[in-house]
Amino acid sequence: MRKTFDYVDGNMDILMYDNTVRKIKDVKKGDLVYSVQYDGEIHQYIKGEVTDVNRRKGKAVKITLADGRSLISSPNHQWLTQLGWLFTYDDGSLGEDKVYLKNDVKMSGIGGKIAKNYEETKQYMEGYFLGIEIYGKNLVGLKGGEMAEFVLCESAVTMRLYNYLLYLGIEASIEPCFAHNNNTNEHFVTAKLNLPYTQMVMLSEKFAKDRDKDEFLRGFIAGVYDSDGSNNPVVKTLASAKMKYLEILKKGLELYNFEYEYNSQDMSATLFGGASELLRFYHIFTPVLTQQFEHVPMSNVHNDTIKVVSIEEIKRREELIEITTSGRNFIANGVVSHNCTTGMFREVQ
Repeated sequence: MRKTFDYVDGNMDILMYDNTVRKIKDVKKGDLVYSVQYDGEIHQYIKGEVTDVNRRKGKAVKITLADGRSLISSPNHQWLTQLGWLFTYDDGSLGEDKVYLKNDVKMSGIGGKIAKNYEETKQYMEGYFLGIEIYGKNLVGLKGGEMAEFVLCESAVTMRLYNYLLYLGIEASIEPCFAHNNNTNEHFVTAKLNLPYTQMVMLSEKFAKDRDKDEFLRGFIAGVYDSDGSNNPVVKTLASAKMKYLEILKKGLELYNFEYEYNSQDMSATLFGGASELLRFYHIFTPVLTQQFEHVPMSNVHNDTIKVVSIEEIKRREELIEITTSGRNFIANGVVSHNCTTGMFREVQ
């Protein structure tokens, strides 16, 4: 068989192992990404290491999915689908007996709405502040006084909240703190954020006016997710209002088509869809606290959104990227993509 090269568009997003996304063209050898493996029954997320990156020019094919996402690759590139690994497009270079993508085929990957790389806007910061304030658990006993104190298990969360307040022009201070978790009886060192009590109440009322804005909802949900602890006096007075804010939480999850179950008694919400939906959650809401997934099954929630609606050859002047990983695949624009192969083409077994 003749020599042919395999590559993908470097402007697509690749899912890194730290739950962030990066442009494929910015990935370097040695970087860690998510891959998947098949254990004979199900596909599972695993850690993959980028082993090689090259740049090439050649033919390009664009695959458009039902939710508007697009995938761009060489004709001989392979994508994981509900039917197994399929080639992108028959341009006559691979010979006979190959199976190609076609319309209505459902891809394997992260479904749902992944529209863009989200930023931390002013309204996001406002929502994050309120999410932590309202849903934080009480870690240390209240001392009263003129200052409201935020004590969180993860100092990185406290630092994010502190930086947000500084950005918004709010006077706050931060210091080391020796804390006690009343739920686990654990003592630990973290950070404490101090904010004048009257100012905190004023901010709560001011920020809550934006609670119907999409960016506020994103920040609020991230704050709720990160809010493991708070030595905040106003939490007790707001306890009766949590139901109202639970409605805001629901609205934010529904905005991005998440399926969930909520418990009004515990004031909590639980996502459905397993690791794939949680990875999508991380991408959209960008909380501080995330976890890696190793040998966790993929799920097919929202797989109708990653159904192929068109396949077409396009002109591409930019160099395309040839990338290989130790896991033999990676996740591009939320869809599982096979390794790019170098030189003589090798079909996936």
